[in-house]
Amino acid sequence: MNKIIVQVYLPVNGMTYEIRLPDNMYVRDVTDVLSELFAEIAKGFYSSSTNNVLCFRDQGESLPQDRTLRELGICNRSRLMFI
Repeated sequence: MNKIIVQVYLPVNGMTYEIRLPDNMYVRDVTDVLSELFAEIAKGFYSSSTNNVLCFRDQGESLPQDRTLRELGICNRSRLMFI
């Protein structure tokens, strides 16, 4: 298992966070982890939800929930957005 550092933009507060994740983690699990994390660190701007979407920041294309980060070619410094 390799860990990668990705940049995740959270539009509700306009902040970008660098987050370390295992590259073999499924997108659905990443979404759950980020939902809990952002609910804690972005209090007042974000509250946890089951309808969150993780996407490529530049293309706005949502990531399939049943694929791993590695399968999607996500690597160090990939730019993602959490909606």
